[in-house]
Parts: sequence; structure tokens; C-alpha cells
Amino acid sequence: MLRNLLRAAALFGLVWILVPTAALSVDPPESTIDLWPWDTDRLERQLPQWETPEERARYGNVPPEQNLRADPPPLAPIRNCAEFEPMTMALIRYPLGIPYAVIREMDEDLQIACVVSSSSYNTARSNFQANGVNPDGVDWIIAASDSYWTRDYGPWFVYDGNGAIAIIDHYYNRPYRPNDNLIPIVCGEHWSIPVHTHDLWTTGGNYMTDGFGISFSTDLVWDENGGMTHEQIFQLMHDYYGLNTYNVIADISTVGIHHIDCWAKLLDEETILVKQVASNHGDYPELEQNATLIASLEASTGRNYRVVRVYCQSIGGSDVASYTNSIILNDKVLVPSFSNATYDNQALDTYRSVMPGYEVLGFTGSWLTDDAIHCRVMGIPDRFMLRVEHTPIREWTSYSPIPIEAKIDDRSETGLKADSLLVYWRAYATGSPAPSFSAIVMAPSGAQDHYAAAIPAQGHDRRVDYYIHAADNSGRREGMPRSEPAGWYSFDVTLPSADVADLDSGAARLEQNSPNPFNPRTTFSFELLYPERVSLAIYDAQGRRVRTLLDGRKEGGRHEIVWDGTSDAGDDLPAGTYFYRLQAAGVSYTRKAVLAK
Repeated sequence: MLRNLLRAAALFGLVWILVPTAALSVDPPESTIDLWPWDTDRLERQLPQWETPEERARYGNVPPEQNLRADPPPLAPIRNCAEFEPMTMALIRYPLGIPYAVIREMDEDLQIACVVSSSSYNTARSNFQANGVNPDGVDWIIAASDSYWTRDYGPWFVYDGNGAIAIIDHYYNRPYRPNDNLIPIVCGEHWSIPVHTHDLWTTGGNYMTDGFGISFSTDLVWDENGGMTHEQIFQLMHDYYGLNTYNVIADISTVGIHHIDCWAKLLDEETILVKQVASNHGDYPELEQNATLIASLEASTGRNYRVVRVYCQSIGGSDVASYTNSIILNDKVLVPSFSNATYDNQALDTYRSVMPGYEVLGFTGSWLTDDAIHCRVMGIPDRFMLRVEHTPIREWTSYSPIPIEAKIDDRSETGLKADSLLVYWRAYATGSPAPSFSAIVMAPSGAQDHYAAAIPAQGHDRRVDYYIHAADNSGRREGMPRSEPAGWYSFDVTLPSADVADLDSGAARLEQNSPNPFNPRTTFSFELLYPERVSLAIYDAQGRRVRTLLDGRKEGGRHEIVWDGTSDAGDDLPAGTYFYRLQAAGVSYTRKAVLAK
């Protein structure tokens, strides 16, 4: 029922939405300077999450001048970078909101980019040096700022239609913090990256994206932009971020900052971590409802999202641990810890169980229930990244070679190393020790930047592990899963009895399609010795049925049927490897067809 309501609510074909069940509280609590948090070096009191009465009084309770404007969006088609993609830098601010242990960990693999005022620059350098971080390796961005929540006000990154990186700049939803609001523009000038500002009030903590045109926010984005219709917001997200689906979901509570990173996190294209609390907690019903909702939504892989829960215990009153407020930086996951060994270790193990091969590390700090590492650090993507796209196989039910396809795009434009585009695989009987991996070279599959290889056909009850590895001439090395070779995908081969029976039955025979490869159409031919009920269907490389060509009774003799490369919906399918399966005379036959464009 819920899924049908969501589909009925879709607008522009872009969005599935959930109408909020309660109005949100957006007024800040009363505060005094004595209650503001200290920075890491205890140099000065830092602004809290809310805009304070003191801040507002500084401007006479009239927000600093901000004439909302909208630059033209980048050239389409646009792709918004996900935070689990390759990163080269981590953006923070000084005075700090994170401990030096986090900075030292990030500094092992990334360059630290730090926003610091000119008056604090020398102090920052000195304290970095004293705490084991080489200040000469830091990219110092000299600029005024108001707070250390770089995630909320920092730049978002897209690739435009020419493949060039660009910064998208929103209006920060703290209008009394004008210096923070300017940081994306400052970063653009500093890194020589074009900046496109749009006229939407929002915050980075209330946004997560998968890199394939699907993103999430809570309904705070609606509440803070009352002058825009939902349709206008959806269109803006499409124009500036390249979104095709914008899932706007009711927040879990009527209090707090209402950011989605307070309770959910995309770990990859189809896995979302969702907070879990005790059943007597006030947020429990909404969290359970949202977890169920998200699990009903379709990811870019064509499958529903896999929802993983992480239990967040009480840290005082109604506040709970914010384990979802972590940050993914290449093959590391930095998770907030709360000085509770039992629950901290349980949270880390939850990450490890669904992110094999990643180094998952916990850090204590001045974390809050709705503010931790993710809010205070922002990853900066590699503008020349080597990007590998692949939908992992979850199961295989055919006695046929197993196609592994990937899009491999070298943004450096230095060229791919042809002999370094590899599928590593191994197969073994269920319950037996795993052998070493073997490698197969991937070859161009027809479409631009698409490559394919096939794992040999496997018998019944076999376990297959595999990962993809790629290298380009700039020295970049990437793969899928992103933690390879420490991590890999696994699936079981579970063949129906018909597939492991007599594949050479004389009662039916399936020929190779012709032509093959083909464009725009190909012909399938088969023979029946007797009248039979016949099914002939097309499957993509992930085993999903995309077209049913025949399902009914046919007389004995030779038969031909033409396929024009379209789906059951009449859409043109992309170039790639497909499998066609004939089921007749008690036997299932599978062959490979390559659609070239």
C-alpha cells in the first residue's frame, strides 16, 4: 500500500515522497555563550548547531544581506559525486571540531584542506605540528568562517556534460552565519573550479546521493523553502545535481536539526544504514516506518535498497549515539565512538559486516546525538578519478558463463591500461576451502567505456567470489567493490534441476542467435521435435528478465523470432551482453547475445 501511495505521489517522474506526519520545530533553543562548546584546542567558544540569540543580536535580528540569486546550472547531463567515490582531500575548519586523532588518520591517505582565518593561521600551524600533523602538507584556505560544520555549508561536486568537475553552492540554512555561506565560493576560487550557486536554502547534512541520480533528504528541505513548490525544488535538483529521483522523507522527530545524516547513511549504491533505537524511545515508530519505506524503494541497481540497522544506545536522556554520522574516505570508514565498549564495538562490527575490506575505525570526540564526524568533515572528490561502475551479481541460476560487465571511465584522460582491466574470480563447492583467485582480462563490450569478461560456467551448489580491478596511465587504481582486493563480491550458483539435466536433449534445440553481435535486431531460431509449451526470454547481465519474446504453445518444427533490442516496456536497451533462455521439453537452454551500439 505504501509503495502504491509513493508511486501515486511521483511528480515529474523524478520523485517518490512521503508527506510529513508532523510539523517540524525550527526555532533555536535559548542559549548563552557559557553553554557553547569549546573547540579542540580550547581556544574559544564555538557556535552550537542552532543559530543563537547572541548571533541574531549581533545583526540586530535582521539576517545579513543575502540577495538570493541563481547562476545558470552546469552543462547537462550532470552527475553528482557520491561520498563513497574516490577522494583526494578532506575539508575541515580551524578552530577545530574534531580531535587530532581523526586528522592524523585522514592525513595518512589524503591531503587535509583547512579553512582558517588569517589571524589564526600561525596558531593553527603550530598546533598541527605539535599534534603530529605536518602543517606544510596542509592545503590552508585563508578565509573567515563562523563554525566548524563544513559538511553543512561546504561545496558539493558534480561532473558536467563535458566531464569537467564543478562546485554546486547552496544557500546555507543559517543566514546569520554569512562567512560559512561563502565557503563554497572561496573553495572554488582556491582550487580553480567553477561554482554554480542556486537559490535554495538547505544544508549538506540533509543530503546524500548515490552518484547515479538518486538522492535523499528529509522534509526540512520543504519547510525551509516555503516560497518554492515541491515541483520547483525537484526541478532545481534535477537541473543542478542531475537528479532523476529525489526521495524526500519525513524526519524522525519534531525536534532537533532534522538532517538525514542524523539517522541514515548511504554506504554504497544500494545499501543504506539506518539508526535503530530502543522500542520505548520517542523516535522508534518513525525510524521503523522510515526503514520500511527505504527498503521498498528501488536503487539505481534495479533492486530495492538493502537496509542495515545499527543500534544507537542512550547517551543521556532522550539523546542516543550517532553511529550513522560517520564518514567514508576511500577504503576507510571513520565512526564516532561514545566510550561504551559494548555498543561501540557492536557498531563497528555492523559496518564491517556490510563493508568487507574497509578499514573501520572508531574515534571519541565531542559528538552529539545529531552531530559527529560526518557533520564536521567533508570529503573532496578526485577531479581526475578513475571510476568503475558495476552492479554486483547476487545470485546465478543458469548453466552458462557468468558475464561480468563494468563501465570504466578515466577522468584523467590518460588512457586505461588494457592489460590491467581484470576480473579476479574463484569458485568452490559450498562449505569447502576457497582457492586462490584467477584473473580474466576484460575486453571492450561495444558501448563507450564499457568492458566485459565471463567467469566460466559453474555447476550446481557452487560459491563464486569475484572483484574487478582497473588501472590507468596516471597511476590511479580502482575497482569494485571499492575495497578490493581486501573485499570482494560473493554469490551462489543454484541451478534448477532442468538446467543440470540433459542439455543435449533431442526434443528441443536452440541455435546461436544471428547476427551476433547485433544492432539493431537479431533472430533466434529453435526446433521442437513435438508440440510443446515454450518460453523464450531475454535477461541482462545481472539475471533480470528484460524482455519476454515467447510464452505459449508451439507446434513441432523450426521456429524463428526477431528481437529488436527493446525491453518489455518498449525502451531501447543499452549496449552490452544479454542472455536468452529457451525453456522447452523439460530443459532450459541459455545462450549469450551481444547488443552493440
